[in-house]
Amino acid sequence: MLTLDRHIWFRVIKGYVLVLAILLSIFSLMAFVNELDMVGRGTYGIADAALNVLLTAPGRMVELAPATALMGSIIGLGELAAGHELIAMLALGISPLRIGWSVTGTGLLLMVAVVGLQESVAPYTDQLAFKRRVLATSGLESFRTEQGFWTRDDHRFIKVHQVVDGRIPSEIEIYEFDDRGRLRLATWAERADTQDPHQWVLLEAVQRIFEGNTVVTKRLPSLPWDVSLMPAQVELLVLPVEILSLSALYQHVSYLKETGQNVERLEMKLWQEFSMPLSTLVMVIVAIPFVFGPLREATAGKRILHGSLLGAAFHFISHIAAHLGTILHLNAALTVLSPIAVLCGVAFWLYRRLG
Repeated sequence: MLTLDRHIWFRVIKGYVLVLAILLSIFSLMAFVNELDMVGRGTYGIADAALNVLLTAPGRMVELAPATALMGSIIGLGELAAGHELIAMLALGISPLRIGWSVTGTGLLLMVAVVGLQESVAPYTDQLAFKRRVLATSGLESFRTEQGFWTRDDHRFIKVHQVVDGRIPSEIEIYEFDDRGRLRLATWAERADTQDPHQWVLLEAVQRIFEGNTVVTKRLPSLPWDVSLMPAQVELLVLPVEILSLSALYQHVSYLKETGQNVERLEMKLWQEFSMPLSTLVMVIVAIPFVFGPLREATAGKRILHGSLLGAAFHFISHIAAHLGTILHLNAALTVLSPIAVLCGVAFWLYRRLG
């Protein structure tokens, strides 16, 4: 059976590669066309746009994983059916469920690959692409280093030592000088609350006011900070949640919960990202009845068409459910996992019909 499993894995994985290559090419071309709108701003050129599309390819692969799993499995199994290899396997007494289990193994491999890309590769390349584009289009010099973020605002010098989880500026120092160049105010804060983009709040701040030969120290649990940074600087400090890793997004949501802030939208996003590998695996399981079930006599084109319609329907229903869940304040996990559970139910019903 191991030889047979390897043969099935090879055919199905070959289907994954073919579908991923086609989908990735189409969506990358669309991304490149969109990216051309940015060409000409600052020093951003066509080569930068092409590199941006290349760097964001891993993230695009994660988004395309469920569609790849569904279509790749249908094509791989379809090739086996077209060559009468499936009939030969059934004639040898191998049940459709056993063949399905072998195909599910490739789904598990794809699931692991999605988790790896989602957690390790895609966030790094997405953030690199984002920072390169912001710096090129804004015309700013790179001012964010491993040692921290330095900037100047008139008489104020600001240093941010760290940006936790890509979203929370922490260990912030602000030095303010008077017109004669004398230090007037020095502020240190543990972190900044950036939920309001126009009014950041410094938390656990210590402020030292220099008046002649005296220094007055104030300890403040919170201190409003009018964000005086340029939009490009803010973008570099506070990365979009869409390009955070799964673990960073989880930690960010946990932090917002601890500080009593509204996390409904972010929690929905977290569960969408968390369920992506599971959706990929379920798509592989759903693809199997396309070859053994009611569509076994259909042409390859018809099977692919039905698979495309099913994948598109699942994609739109999942997104509509997430939006409705946010509006109606529904449980995020229940909202995101419900369409997957329904899909599992459909797959189970089709498997029962296979006997």
